[in-house]
Amino acid sequence: MKRILFLPILLVAFNIGAQIITDDTETTKEEETPEKVKEVREKSGFELYFGASPSYTFRTLTPNDNLFGEELGERKFEEAAWTTSYAAGVRSKLNKNLLFEIGVGYTSNRETYDFTETDSVYRYINTYRHISFPIRVAYTYGEEISFYGGIGVMPKAFLSLKREITTLDLNDNEVTEDVIVKEKFNFFVIDAIATLGTRIQLNPHYGLFAMLEGRRQLTNNYNEQGPYIRKPYAVGFNFGIQIYL
Repeated sequence: MKRILFLPILLVAFNIGAQIITDDTETTKEEETPEKVKEVREKSGFELYFGASPSYTFRTLTPNDNLFGEELGERKFEEAAWTTSYAAGVRSKLNKNLLFEIGVGYTSNRETYDFTETDSVYRYINTYRHISFPIRVAYTYGEEISFYGGIGVMPKAFLSLKREITTLDLNDNEVTEDVIVKEKFNFFVIDAIATLGTRIQLNPHYGLFAMLEGRRQLTNNYNEQGPYIRKPYAVGFNFGIQIYL
């Protein structure tokens, strides 16, 4: 009798244990499946970038060759200056090694003048400010750490010329005045740009880039009624972050 009762109890216990193991296995699969799908999901080939470009900037400057032209005068003694530009945009893979980039940013270039004597000071900083739209085609080679070389153009919309003028007041104290100038400048200008450096992939989601960059404005800052032909250039760096989509 004991053997007859023990057999059904054993079968019931076995079925319950098997059901628990099956449920645990299914739960584990349900929990692991989204993670595995996420791990194997491929990126779209697009990426966002955000960068800063500290650059040493100057210009070529010649008198306009029409009736509005003026001699350079003291402007012959202007010097180069550092300034920083910023940009954000999107990159798209054209194939394994080629990228197409388009962005928007703030771009500036400068010139300075400094005349200082014991009882006289005349100093100024001219900052030419633009909204910019950099467009590049770039060649890349490598995986986690890759070579990058890009060329392109950068259309720019003129915002203003900011002049920071420093002189002495009646008490021989230095006083700085900001003057905003918008007249006699071309609204639309364009730069040629070349970039060379490296990109570093930190993980599947984001990375860093560090480049050397050169820019040369192809068109004149001044319009036809302006006194000069001014074409700035810049040599500096371009670094920032990139996010893989």
